[in-house]
Amino acid sequence: MSTTKSEQKYATAVYAAAGLGDLAVEQLRKLPALAGELRERAEKLREQAPTLRAQATGLTGKVEVDRIRTVVLANAQKAADVAVGVYGDLVARGTKVIDKETPVETVPDFTVPESAAEPAAPAAKPVRKPKTAK
Repeated sequence: MSTTKSEQKYATAVYAAAGLGDLAVEQLRKLPALAGELRERAEKLREQAPTLRAQATGLTGKVEVDRIRTVVLANAQKAADVAVGVYGDLVARGTKVIDKETPVETVPDFTVPESAAEPAAPAAKPVRKPKTAK
């Protein structure tokens, strides 16, 4: 179900935040399985550390700063386009979460009693009359 901007009940940022929260919960559920895999990978990297350190030492003089700068600038627009797409995906995901969690029919109608609608006026302080000289 696609929700257009005129059909949305909340600001787009609210939907994006809800989508981000939903995505975070989904990813957190994957952490226990991922922890074991990461331990195995860390152990392999510890074993390869001396070899990798030697390779890195040999590369220090071969860095081409101008080439790196060109590649970074060329990819900056691509990254911005991806970010816009990700934001749109979060909004769509959040729309589903919000629409699923709070259907209009189930939102309670909170009414404020008339007595609480207007704040009570502060109690008036008695006015002292200035003393007059006799």
